[in-house]
Amino acid sequence: MATLQHRGRCRLMLRIPGWRAEFRDATDPDFLDICEAYELAWRGLMVTGDTDTAKVVVGYSEMVDCLETVALTLAVLIRNRRTM
Repeated sequence: MATLQHRGRCRLMLRIPGWRAEFRDATDPDFLDICEAYELAWRGLMVTGDTDTAKVVVGYSEMVDCLETVALTLAVLIRNRRTM
């Protein structure tokens, strides 16, 4: 069974394919925490997506967007470290 971190990493790689290599190679604990949070946010979005509670859906959607931004920021740092 895949961990939340692994599933979140895989989901990021599918959602943002241009950064797959950086996401795949990242081992930083902060990045792995982001992957776990990303998977949990997606799960929350999927569960609440069938409800009529628009505020909750918007909240999870914003969380997913924010975590994608953080993951990309960390990926840029990873890419920059490799090129130094």
